[in-house]
Amino acid sequence: MRYTKSNKADKIVEKDLEIIKKIIVKELKPISIILFGGFGRGEGSFEVIGNKISPLNDYDMYVVTKKKISEERLEEVGLECSNAIGKGGREFVEKFREVYDKNKFFHVDLRWLNYSRLGKLKRINRTYELKYGSTIIYGEDVRKKINDISVPLSEAFRYLINPACHLLVVMDERRLEGKWQKDEELYAQHHIVKTYLAIASSLIISEGKFKANYTDTVNEFKKLYGKKFPKLTKKIEESLDLKVKAHKKMKDLKKRWFEARNDLTFALKYISKKHLDIDAKEVKELVEKLYGKLPYTYFIPYLPFPKSIAKIAFPSQFFLNIIYFKRTGYFKVLLNWKDVGLRIALSAFLLLSAVDDKSLIDGAYSYIKTFARVKSKTWKDLRIALLYSFDRYYSQKLI
Repeated sequence: MRYTKSNKADKIVEKDLEIIKKIIVKELKPISIILFGGFGRGEGSFEVIGNKISPLNDYDMYVVTKKKISEERLEEVGLECSNAIGKGGREFVEKFREVYDKNKFFHVDLRWLNYSRLGKLKRINRTYELKYGSTIIYGEDVRKKINDISVPLSEAFRYLINPACHLLVVMDERRLEGKWQKDEELYAQHHIVKTYLAIASSLIISEGKFKANYTDTVNEFKKLYGKKFPKLTKKIEESLDLKVKAHKKMKDLKKRWFEARNDLTFALKYISKKHLDIDAKEVKELVEKLYGKLPYTYFIPYLPFPKSIAKIAFPSQFFLNIIYFKRTGYFKVLLNWKDVGLRIALSAFLLLSAVDDKSLIDGAYSYIKTFARVKSKTWKDLRIALLYSFDRYYSQKLI
């Protein structure tokens, strides 16, 4: 099996996975264990220091059983697995105010799949990747039971949401001054790289294409956009190289962070113009127009109704706000039917641009105050409030 682009790194990963499998089999009695993400695609990141090779980031797995496994139980077993391979098992998004340590925040991320519903998974990129871009590391090869889907246009927008928030995770006022600590530069590079790969995925989805691994995604992007966006294509190709060979280092990381922010915003403008007929030169106008249109169309492919009903069922996204309220106790989120997740994402784009355009602070605040308590109307405190909400919303693993 290939987990990385290095035979030596694969041996290290295989050793870790053997330890992890034994624990999962003992504790959860799975029918199957599916490795997904970078290592499941054979594109996992690793670091080389001297003669030592170390896998980076996370091992992402689905545990397939007939009986439901609670999130609490999955986290408990995941932490046991992380500790067994000498890792801290923590998730940095939950502790974004700490200094990043690559060992402390390496975790085994376990999720659950219902064996009896493998043929009815949601129309999201993850379903496609599980079927065509994953590795079975234990038990039955259940991938043949997974439904074959076409990736909907909404995924082009969803691919740009997480990078916006993760770029905020890796950059704060201290790092903007060039004061990096511990493994923070490594983590920032990781998310700059993933931003460009997400842009590639988003734009090929906007052309009705999708690929289950980064290598094919980048090749498809080059074919579709290489002549139209040559500079962006070059950055995306470089990012693929850095993803599979993370021991290579970016130069001038702060500059590259700003470039990634600008290119991510460009991608959002591009697909908004192409598919929603939104023509916006400035990010504030872009966010306002997206907030006016996206909530009415974004959720249609994900709703468990026929398309004719899904088109008029957009107010049902309010239930996501109820779930968020139960996790945070923030009552104001219930005063608006539009999904809090979209508000988080759109305000993240405003806050990214507010780093060097303070006129956007008020706009970001107007969104953030609807889903989070804000200590003060400063970039620092708005960032903290938004990232808290990002963790509370997306850690639910709704899809």
